[in-house]
Order: sequence, then C-alpha cells, then structure tokens
Amino acid sequence: MIDRGKAGKDDIMTRSGITALFLLGIGLATISVATAGEAVPDRRCVVQSRVAAPVVRDDGRLYFRGQPDRKQSYIAVFKGGFCPGLTPFATAAVETTGAGYCEGDKVRAVMLPNTIPGPICVIDHLMPFAGDVDDPVPDASGNK
Repeated sequence: MIDRGKAGKDDIMTRSGITALFLLGIGLATISVATAGEAVPDRRCVVQSRVAAPVVRDDGRLYFRGQPDRKQSYIAVFKGGFCPGLTPFATAAVETTGAGYCEGDKVRAVMLPNTIPGPICVIDHLMPFAGDVDDPVPDASGNK
C-alpha cells in the first residue's frame, strides 16, 4: 500500500498558493480599473538633485538653494500661509513622495534636543526664487 499523506499535503499547499496568487491578481486588477477613471492631480516637483537640503530662513520660510546655480532656488509656500514652529533653530523634516520636493509634501519642524515634531504643514507650491537664503523675498506684486 502506498502512503500518499505527504504528497497530498504538498498538493494542497500548491493549490492554495496558486489560488492566493490568482485572488491577488484579481484584486490588483480591480484596484487599477477603479483608479483608471479617476483624474490624477498634476503635481509640480523639483528634483532633489537640483537643490540643496531645505534650510529654514530667519522669516520662517523654507528655502531650497539651487545646485549648482543659486538663481534656480525655491521657497516653499504652505497651505494656510505659514508653518508654525518653523524657526531658524528648527530642523525641517520633509516627507517626500518621490525623487523630488513636490506640491502636497508634508513638512514638520523638529526642535533639538527634544525631537518632538511640530504640526504638519503641507507645501502648496514651490515659488521660484533667484536669491540667496538671506535675500528679501518679493511679495506677489514683485516688491521686496
């Protein structure tokens, strides 16, 4: 008499694995079909290799210095105006979603040594800025 106990268990495991992969494939196809009709928001980004790490200016704005040309710098404009807790003594932690700094990325101010993060601020857009970190920022009318 032949003992098929082990072979039967292996066969069940193989069938279970194939079924799980099949169901996973159906689930992924459903997700892609559901999101295919939705409009994906166009997010403008600045590639991280084109700017230095963000620096908090004296006026509480977040400055990204252009690399290698400082005339291709950016200042983050936050939704709601300013970002509470963003001071020159704070470290800005930017939660990026890709290979660049984008509209919609989240920023938190962290004060060392306590490392308690401040509130989350969302970048509305990155304003081109041809100045250095200490240069005055023109307002919407172009005044300094």
